[in-house]
Amino acid sequence: MKLQVLCLVLLCLIGCETKDNIHSLSSSSIVDRDKLVDQYHLIHDFNSGEEFDSQKLSEIQNDSNRQDYKKVLDDFLIHHLEKEMESFQTIHKSEHERHILVITKDQWLFRVSLKQWPDYKNIWTVDMYGGFPLSQ
Repeated sequence: MKLQVLCLVLLCLIGCETKDNIHSLSSSSIVDRDKLVDQYHLIHDFNSGEEFDSQKLSEIQNDSNRQDYKKVLDDFLIHHLEKEMESFQTIHKSEHERHILVITKDQWLFRVSLKQWPDYKNIWTVDMYGGFPLSQ
């Protein structure tokens, strides 16, 4: 009996957290990623992204930054949308496409579709995007 009591006391001392401590996290400090994905799927109004003809694609195919979809995404947000990225997550990808959820530092949610061009050294371009301010 003494051994069982000692084991219970030892377990409590080395790692048990009370239920109150677990639920004491502020709800404002928790990001509900499921809600963000649901909001992402509500975006159906898109704007055209970068529109390049074959001559322009040939010109930019040697830009090493175009080989990295993350750099293309960041550059598009900064220079075209004048937004600073806080976080992003790929929601869907296929062989030559990526659909990305982006949160900006000023609390906008964007749905950005990127296209890879295998005939132009696999560079990436922004195909289309849509977004709206996040609700609090």
